[in-house]
Amino acid sequence: MEDVDGAIDRARACLRAAIEAAGGRAAEGADWSQAMALPGSPADDPAPHIPNIVHATVLRWRAEPEDRASAKEAFDRVAATWEPMDVMVPRFRAVWEDIPYMHIPEDQDHIWWQSELR
Repeated sequence: MEDVDGAIDRARACLRAAIEAAGGRAAEGADWSQAMALPGSPADDPAPHIPNIVHATVLRWRAEPEDRASAKEAFDRVAATWEPMDVMVPRFRAVWEDIPYMHIPEDQDHIWWQSELR
């Protein structure tokens, strides 16, 4: 995804500033060298992480298709009709990511903060 109006960068800057104001330092992308957990966190808690990617998965197979060539051909036909579109992001969330690939349950154990749509 392309951050055409800089909203993602501005949101990350706000989060970075809030983390630093609270005495921590977020890991940025793959660089964890300067990361620090928030003061008062248990000793084994990781530092916050600000990823350097934005992604969305719109299609996924649960297993490799038996006829991979046919599946690729069908996907290529559909993908050829793709046209770029604007996407509205209704809110930001701060989550505990303890499940791979962002398969985070919609519950209070995983979502500990979210913005409201203005």
